Amino acid sequence: MYSLSIILPFIDELNSLKKTINIINKQNKENKEFLIIISSKKTPTEMVKKLNKHIKKNNIKIFYQKEPFVGGAIKKGIKVSKKSHIVIMASDLETNPKNLKKMISVSKKNPSRIICASRWHKDGKINNYGFAKKIFNFLFQIFSKLVFKSTLSDFTFAYRVYPSSALKKNKFYENKHSFALEMIIKPIKKGYKTLDVPATWSPRTEGISQNSIFNYFDYFKILFKNII
Repeated sequence: MYSLSIILPFIDELNSLKKTINIINKQNKENKEFLIIISSKKTPTEMVKKLNKHIKKNNIKIFYQKEPFVGGAIKKGIKVSKKSHIVIMASDLETNPKNLKKMISVSKKNPSRIICASRWHKDGKINNYGFAKKIFNFLFQIFSKLVFKSTLSDFTFAYRVYPSSALKKNKFYENKHSFALEMIIKPIKKGYKTLDVPATWSPRTEGISQNSIFNYFDYFKILFKNII
């Protein structure tokens, strides 16, 4: 039976999280659970109290991550998920929740495949990303596609619907933003196929980004580590 664990790492972007959950609930009637993964160090106590009040209105479960950074939160979500499929996305609206309806529809027709939101699909779009970053990102996607002989057009956007086995049967090590690359390369190497769905990306308007320009070097480390 098709069901979803929707993993949402959270620090302090409460309004964006509420909007994300409301849109998903309105557009998708599937059997689902929301797994909100929070940081005991970075999430303020007052924010946790507000989040707990919101639980009563939705099928939400809250967990504290043990490993640091966004990858640590995602790994905690994978461990506690109980559904047939796992959605990896963000709580800050950079992963547009309106795109999930199409992703789920494609996933239900192709349950053994990983459905990937793609900013680089011909119908995708990237807003306010910066010219240099955009060029660099595009070239990195082309290089990754050639190296792994994949049809995937976006290796670094952490917005995907996975069959649970693709994640639970792998061991992941990355905790910073490069986890997005590791968590697609390893399943691809094990034979999992992907399908692209166009997505629109816009920068967050709430909370502070936890990403850093230095994190981009980690993507190369992951790439070359998995080529060998």
